[in-house]
Amino acid sequence: MRGTFVKKGKKEKSHNLLKTGLISLSCFGLHALRGVIASTATLPITVRLVRAIELTVSTSLSFGTLAMTLDRAGQARIDTSLNQLVIDNNSSLALAGGTPRVGRFTVKGAAFPVTVSIEDTAVKLTNGVTAVTVNNFNILTANGGNKITITPQIGQNSFTVPVGASLVTKPGQLTGTYVGSTRIFANFQ
Repeated sequence: MRGTFVKKGKKEKSHNLLKTGLISLSCFGLHALRGVIASTATLPITVRLVRAIELTVSTSLSFGTLAMTLDRAGQARIDTSLNQLVIDNNSSLALAGGTPRVGRFTVKGAAFPVTVSIEDTAVKLTNGVTAVTVNNFNILTANGGNKITITPQIGQNSFTVPVGASLVTKPGQLTGTYVGSTRIFANFQ
């Protein structure tokens, strides 16, 4: 069905008109078909906003002032359950002053379970020349370990968490004030 038609002074071939008609028919057919198989639904969207967790250090972890013998290694531990310093039994360390104390930090936020963890399993405290090791961190109890999940009581949006650790000296440890730190993380469970 090819031919030439005259339309307002222009010639058009019939096969062009035929293609245009088929394309229009095809588009109409697809659109009609899509309307038949289309469906709609309503998606519910919700959010519950809670207060972000805040950490505040209440008390730094301190072993006080310890006297040491130079020929033996020693170990001292801040016990969170007893809230005191416990020194090993080999007479290598003795409390010589200061106030040993459990480290404490406050967690504020919503009343949901919170996982609290200490970044390092061992921390080197330094006096600028040499180091001493603090390890065996424990949260809440002597067996708490360095990661624990705490579920606050109903309605409780803040709570204080005690942290203890062990200090290990080596034979010939130099005297001085040793300092260091570690980071504490708190995340909703």
